[in-house]
Amino acid sequence: MHQEARSEATLMRLSGGLPPLLPELAAVLPAAPELVDHLVTEFAPTAATLSTPRAYWVGLNGWMTDRLSGPVLEGNVTADEIGAQAWAVYASSYWGALELREHWGMPPAMTRMGMALPTPPFADVQQGIVTLMNQRMAAVRAGGDACLRLLPSILREPATSGPIHGVGYNAGVQVVKTEDPPIGQRRPGRPARPSVVRINGRDFLRVDYDRPVPQYLKVWRSAFERAVTAHPDAYENLLAGGDGEASLRDIWKNAVAFGNLTWGGDAQDNWTEAYWDETIRWSSILTFGMEATGLAAFVALLTSDPDAATRAVLGNALYLGATPGWLVGLLDTAAELPQITEA
Repeated sequence: MHQEARSEATLMRLSGGLPPLLPELAAVLPAAPELVDHLVTEFAPTAATLSTPRAYWVGLNGWMTDRLSGPVLEGNVTADEIGAQAWAVYASSYWGALELREHWGMPPAMTRMGMALPTPPFADVQQGIVTLMNQRMAAVRAGGDACLRLLPSILREPATSGPIHGVGYNAGVQVVKTEDPPIGQRRPGRPARPSVVRINGRDFLRVDYDRPVPQYLKVWRSAFERAVTAHPDAYENLLAGGDGEASLRDIWKNAVAFGNLTWGGDAQDNWTEAYWDETIRWSSILTFGMEATGLAAFVALLTSDPDAATRAVLGNALYLGATPGWLVGLLDTAAELPQITEA
């Protein structure tokens, strides 16, 4: 992780504010505070570009997912390393949620969905991560062929743990915030941001951002186009699924629309424009790794590539604590954000 750059920078250190971590979760997502210290240090120049300090943690979270996704999807991260990195994403998601609630109050998303809210120590939420992580790691340790067998079910998970739903939902939320009806719910007084993120339910796994995308995403986009062009029938069969399976097109379409429930209406009305702007920036960047993971999964399945399958499963594993981390952070009302000091 850029050792030379690290040595030239003043190392920053976080203290306090660690997210809930039961022993079962620690076994698969071992706490890695030193890794986070180095990431925070590396993030410092980017943090200086934030339009408000009240978006520091949401910025760190989005930046971190992109920073860690690149090496994973380039094949440079092992099963022994991914757990600590996934913990860093879980922790930064938790801090992003603490920051949002501390400054802007509890968002109405969970109430709108009618879900029963978990309570500390959030054992069920943590166990959910454990179950999914164990499944992914068993496949990775068994080899690329096991990852190929697992990927079809991962793609069809109708939640943010699945890359199809995860990309559609996360990018779709940005449309809800920035576009006018009937495709979005931009609020009165918010500036027009046409096509800041372009996504719809028609064009499967197609997302356009009004910002540069990383090289690893470009590579997997090209590989996806080659694989789909070379194997059009297999691609359509994969989308359709087998008997009793949900169509991936339907999962995508539903995910893109779901943000209208969770983040539509007055859900962001009390945010400052600076924070609103930064959430669009960093939510877009957070989607980069998700998108590349979904594309890698298709490449793996269409070309029977065990190496691509392993990268896709590891890329998915990196994000397994992201949404749960946000959920726990919003509800852990007694928690406080970490302090950042020079080491």
